[in-house]
Amino acid sequence: MILKRLFMVFLVPICFISCNSDVEDSITQVQPSISLILMEGEGGSVEVSFTNGDWNITGVNNSDGDVKISGNSYSIDNKLVIENYMLSLEGLGRIEAFGGSKGFVISRNTPTSLNVKLNENSSGEDFNFTVDLQSANESKKITVKQMKSQGYNFKSIEYILKQNDGDSLFIRNGEGYKFSVSSPQEFSFSPFTGVEINRKTYFTSDEKDAFVWLKNNSIKVEVPSSIDNKYIHTDNEEVYTDLTTISNYELDQKDIVKISSGESEFYTEIQFRKRTVSYILYLTNKRTGGEKKIEGKWVEIAPTGDYDIIWKN
Repeated sequence: MILKRLFMVFLVPICFISCNSDVEDSITQVQPSISLILMEGEGGSVEVSFTNGDWNITGVNNSDGDVKISGNSYSIDNKLVIENYMLSLEGLGRIEAFGGSKGFVISRNTPTSLNVKLNENSSGEDFNFTVDLQSANESKKITVKQMKSQGYNFKSIEYILKQNDGDSLFIRNGEGYKFSVSSPQEFSFSPFTGVEINRKTYFTSDEKDAFVWLKNNSIKVEVPSSIDNKYIHTDNEEVYTDLTTISNYELDQKDIVKISSGESEFYTEIQFRKRTVSYILYLTNKRTGGEKKIEGKWVEIAPTGDYDIIWKN
C-alpha cells in the first residue's frame, strides 16, 4: 500500500508535466512575435518572427465592417500568381493590396518570418485590418492599426529640364475658305478662327499621392514663363493641381489675301507650342517636420502666334 501511494505521488506530477507540455505545444504552433502592430500615418515596415513555419495566411480583413480585402499574390520569385482575389497565402511569397490612398505588402520570405509593410495613409481615416493565420488545429490574428497621415505643408518647388523636356512645335488646321468669283478681289479674315486659341497648363505625376496633400489649400506655385538656353524663368504663378488651367488668348489679328477669278480654296495652319518641364515639389510633414519630395511634369500648350496660309489650288 505504501509503495502504491508513493507511485501515485510520482505519477501525478509526471502526468501533469507531460499533459501540460502537450497542451503548450498545441497552442503555440502559430506564435507570432508580435500580435499588434501600431503604425504612424507615414507608413513603414515591421518584421514578425515565428517559432516554426507550420502555418498559412488564410485571409486579410478590414476591421471596418470585417470585410475581406482583395489584392494580388506573387510567388517568392516575384511572379504574379493571381490578381484581384480575396487575399490568402500558402507557403512563401507575398500578397499586396493598394487603394490609391492606402495599402500594404505582406511578404513571407522564410517559413518563420513575415514582413508587414504599409504605404502612407492619405485616406483621411485610420486604416485597421487583421492578418489571419492558420495551422492544422489553431488560428491566430495579427492586428494592424495605422493612423491617418496628418498631412504636409508646401515648402518649395523646383524646375529642371530632363530628357525629352523642353519646347516642341505642332500644327492645327484652322478655318477653310472656298471661293468662286468672276473677277480678282481681296478677302479679309481672321487667321486664328476654327481652333480653340487658348493656353492650357497642367501638372502631372505618376506618384499616387502627388496631388492629395495640397488639393484643399489652393496653393499657388511659380511656373515656367520661358526657357532661355536651358535656363528656366518662373515669372508666373498657378495653383498646384492636376486639373487643367485654361487661359483664353485675345488674338484679333486680321489678314488680307488676294482672290483670283474662278474657283479657289485655302485654309490656315496655326502653330502651337508644347512646353514640358520636370518639377520637384518639396513638402514638410506636419507631424515629424520631415521633407517629402514629389516629382512630375508641368505641361503648357499654347499658340505661338505664327500661322501659314495653305492654298489648295
